[in-house]
Amino acid sequence: MKYITSFIIIAMLTLMPLSSGIFTQSASASATYYTGHPTLTILSVKRDSSVTFYANNLPKHDAFRVRMGLMGTRGVRGTIVGSFETGSGGRKKFTYSIPAKYHGDYRIAIRIESKTGSGYYAYNWFYNNTTGAGTGGKPGRKGYSGYPTMKILSVVRNNSVTVRLRNLPPRDEFRVLMGRYGTRGINGIKVISIDTEKGGNLTKTFSIPSELRGLRRIAIRIQSKTGSGYYAYNWFYNR
Repeated sequence: MKYITSFIIIAMLTLMPLSSGIFTQSASASATYYTGHPTLTILSVKRDSSVTFYANNLPKHDAFRVRMGLMGTRGVRGTIVGSFETGSGGRKKFTYSIPAKYHGDYRIAIRIESKTGSGYYAYNWFYNNTTGAGTGGKPGRKGYSGYPTMKILSVVRNNSVTVRLRNLPPRDEFRVLMGRYGTRGINGIKVISIDTEKGGNLTKTFSIPSELRGLRRIAIRIQSKTGSGYYAYNWFYNR
């Protein structure tokens, strides 16, 4: 009797359809899985105003916040400028305003990161310069290339700093800012404004603001007032 029962069980298993069971269901479900990761493609920029980009390969039914920050930060802990839902996923086009605190920055980081805990994110960066803007119609700017730089030449403790400004754009106007070390001079104390005239190289001496006297290190920055987007920064030991 035992042998007859075993034979019947084996026969039943042999006659079951090969397409039945959980394997076919798993194969069908795997076709809907999300693969890869999101990416960002910068499309256009309006200087100190907005940036338009593609968010590619978005996962379905997720929600992302959008951040902008200093170049080199990948947008981590940057300023939140908005959020969006992915809906059916795939590629979507967005435009977001550039925060005022980054106006005048030469390059800006941008990041999208999931708000739902899915862990997905993407980042990129863009030049803060209107696409195709050229010289902006300002005479004498034509042919300018590169960007300004600043070299510290000497310091009189708690009194002044002398710098060498190189490759200034012609016919621009810059405000000079100083602040605490690590700030890159952003939102620093205004010291003075300078005109670049023909551009090129200039050696200038600037007074150290009384609020910063006694600090060991001080950041210094020049930033265009005209909307050209040019700037430069450095720091020095106050000694």
